[in-house]
Amino acid sequence: MKYQLYLIIFSFVFLFTSCYPEWKMARSYIDSEHDISIMILPADYIFKKNLKVKEAGHIKDMTDMQKDSALMENSSFLKSVSDSIVLETFINSLIIEFEKLGFKVYTESQLDSFLFIKTPAYIFNIAQIELEEHYNVHEDQQDFGDYTYHKSVDLNAISYNFWFELSELNDGNEDTKLLYASETINDVVYGYFAENIFTGNIKYKYNVNEIDLNVIYRYCGIFGERNAGYTYDYLMNKYIIENWPPDKTHRFYMQYKRQNNTLDPTINDKFEEME
Repeated sequence: MKYQLYLIIFSFVFLFTSCYPEWKMARSYIDSEHDISIMILPADYIFKKNLKVKEAGHIKDMTDMQKDSALMENSSFLKSVSDSIVLETFINSLIIEFEKLGFKVYTESQLDSFLFIKTPAYIFNIAQIELEEHYNVHEDQQDFGDYTYHKSVDLNAISYNFWFELSELNDGNEDTKLLYASETINDVVYGYFAENIFTGNIKYKYNVNEIDLNVIYRYCGIFGERNAGYTYDYLMNKYIIENWPPDKTHRFYMQYKRQNNTLDPTINDKFEEME
């Protein structure tokens, strides 16, 4: 019965999404044969910021340089993060996904041949990557009788902030778009409230699956793939806007997921265009 309900809901969603103009135009963009080239310009290093101020002790009277040094020294992860591993993992994943999406990928060593491309071509400059170490709070609650019990657990977290400059080769107006994306990972809590049947005391029992350097590096690859997808979506939605009928209202930003060939509206899973 539950399977049938899911099937009905899926069928309804599919029928709805496959009939509105944004979906149709996005699908035509995906199904057309693209001849798009993209040159990736890598960042030389990553920025690191530890936001766990309390962990660094008394830093109020320190200079800015001393504060940064103390914060980095007292970080759990950032002091050990390798810029080269982060950049290599991110860029390799970015390149692989761009190629799977149909782009012809160029690097700086191929600049001479890239500059003479006549088909659509873009320069994708990784302007800045920043890692921020901080805490996220896991909150849980459960009712027992007339009382509600609460539990908060501090989790180690890493935010990945990306800034990209995207410009079209031989566009004429030299218009460069600054695009921003941010992702966060943190420890994962598996917890529950338990009542002692003899005493009536309530305790919160939990385990924490903690992030470590290997997890941080692995997500660099995941986010490389994801940002290549965001770039594809950005160009796809640019195509939709440029070809949008003037008598219709544009409502949805579309996202294409290559792995399962799905196409859906999205609100948050996309680049933020900066001024």
